Amino acid sequence: MHFIDAKSLLTRYNGMNLYRGCAHGCVYCDSRSACYQFTHPFEDIEVKRNAPELLEEILKKKRQRIVISTGSMSDPYQPCERELKLTRRCLELFDKYGFGASVITKSDLVLRDIDLFDSINRRTTLSSRTYARPRGGTRC
Repeated sequence: MHFIDAKSLLTRYNGMNLYRGCAHGCVYCDSRSACYQFTHPFEDIEVKRNAPELLEEILKKKRQRIVISTGSMSDPYQPCERELKLTRRCLELFDKYGFGASVITKSDLVLRDIDLFDSINRRTTLSSRTYARPRGGTRC
């Protein structure tokens, strides 16, 4: 794992990835493709440590409340999320500013943030997709 200060956070399609790379090790993952120009091994998670601060600046300026998605390129609930809590901090900002969330994850750590999903869903849209790991803890 290594840390960077990101210059931007949201894609033009309102996607957000707090991490680059992934610890899940799924062999079918498209994010491993060379076209994404990783300069480090895919399993070496790149952490955008300033993501919540960038996100807050973006959300303050947005005129229209939209749904922001995360998890399409890198799971927002990487094992390091347990301590870093970047995803939780970003969900708190969605809730604070009234934005919707779409989350794709393979991790049961998502359950930690169920309180925020409930609050976000009361005011706006929430979409969540989770996939259970195979029994025995084997890799995908």
